[in-house]
Amino acid sequence: MNTTRIAVALLSVALGSGLVGCVAPAAPTVGASVDPSRVSPTDLPTPPTITDSKGDVKDLVLGDCKTAAGEQVVTGELTSTLTTTEDFLVTVSWTTASGDVMGRGFKVIQDLVPGKKTTFEIKATVAPGATQCVKGVEYGTIKA
Repeated sequence: MNTTRIAVALLSVALGSGLVGCVAPAAPTVGASVDPSRVSPTDLPTPPTITDSKGDVKDLVLGDCKTAAGEQVVTGELTSTLTTTEDFLVTVSWTTASGDVMGRGFKVIQDLVPGKKTTFEIKATVAPGATQCVKGVEYGTIKA
């Protein structure tokens, strides 16, 4: 009889300790501060909205993209392989290894005709911590 009680007690402890990891995390404390060095700059430029946006990064050739803090300039060229004249938005985001955006720049190229190549430059202010450049190209209608 004692053996049964001990086994039940041990089973209860084992099951109870297994549930400890299933408890929902506590809600953050009101007024908890955020480490500003871990947050993207609040003054990142906002690219324009594109109506009926589609991607087209394959038509982009981007020059050397440095990730040092401060003013950065990236050159590039875009050659439209589409069959219609379109507006393009080229973006470059300077990010940390975990994907936090530390700088952003963009270039709007309007009315790029099929087969035409255009060159451009994108300037941005990059906060410390960027480790990579992430490029993007969208096309559609951009209102000037």
